[in-house]
Amino acid sequence: MNAYQKEPTLTPAAHSTQLVQRKMATLKTIALVVVLVHFVLDVYGLSSDDTCRERLEKLLANLNEKFQNHQTENTKVDAMFRIIQDENSYLKSRLKSLEEIVLTSSRRTEKLEARIADLESSNWFLKSRLTTETTNYRVNKKYSSTLLGNLKTDDSRKVNTTTGPSLTKGNEIEVHRKTAMVKRKISQLENKPSASNEKRLLTGIRSTSIPNPDNAAFSAYVSFFRTGLSNDFTIQFDTIITNIGHHYNKHTGAFTAPQHGVYVFTWNLYCSAGGYIYSQLVVNSNVVGAMHTSAEGASNIRSHTGIVVVEVNQGDVVFVRTHPTDIYSGMLYSHPDYRSSFNGWKLY
Repeated sequence: MNAYQKEPTLTPAAHSTQLVQRKMATLKTIALVVVLVHFVLDVYGLSSDDTCRERLEKLLANLNEKFQNHQTENTKVDAMFRIIQDENSYLKSRLKSLEEIVLTSSRRTEKLEARIADLESSNWFLKSRLTTETTNYRVNKKYSSTLLGNLKTDDSRKVNTTTGPSLTKGNEIEVHRKTAMVKRKISQLENKPSASNEKRLLTGIRSTSIPNPDNAAFSAYVSFFRTGLSNDFTIQFDTIITNIGHHYNKHTGAFTAPQHGVYVFTWNLYCSAGGYIYSQLVVNSNVVGAMHTSAEGASNIRSHTGIVVVEVNQGDVVFVRTHPTDIYSGMLYSHPDYRSSFNGWKLY
């Protein structure tokens, strides 16, 4: 229809019919909305009689309940997580203790094996020495018996000559001379030193008695010019100067106390220029002494000495190690003119 054309004029009956049709369409739309609202309320379990406030309260109650359930579950999870953390910490501490026990046991085993080897060597030496002494005794006894037999023969001849014709002055002097010579030889044999003592005299070593096995004193040093280090590193002082009682093991760098008492331990370490070393004196797994050897800012090596007086029990293992966690720098030095050493002795 052209915009300039006028709408046809409706009759009153047609106009009334058109209004009725519009009202019917509106009613159908409202009815459809009501049906949809009832459907939604049925889906969410809300009755059509509830007001909007009651519906909101029910929704909030459901949300609060779900939130509380979620918080309860989170609380249980947190409690379980804390329990697992506590168990993990306990297991870690227990594992560390077991590792220390195993390390101490292995070190004691090494010391015992070395001690057994030393005792076997000493036993073999004593057996060979006993065999030599027994052989010398048998030879000397046989020789003495021969001389005594010759002496008795000379005496019997002297008796026979006294009962027979008178001895001449020359024969009597000869008998006295031979008797004195035999007695002198017997005396020499009795005072003759053993083969082992002769060997000691030839080598310039004084023959001494075996020391008390409970006595303890040692001194050892590192023979290597440079020694690389690491954390928890047991320093092996591999060259022994003194080892009374054989209680220090150069292969492991550890001293095993022969009996309970008070002991003195000292250790001296040389560090390379510009470096530093943290060291500890340890009895079994207990740190009883610590030292910081520092050559920082120096153009040459530096050294420090630590000394500890400590009471230890029989069988305790004493050694020097680097710090298990503290960092270090440089290397350990030792030289004939400056030695890194480890010393100890029983005070009382």
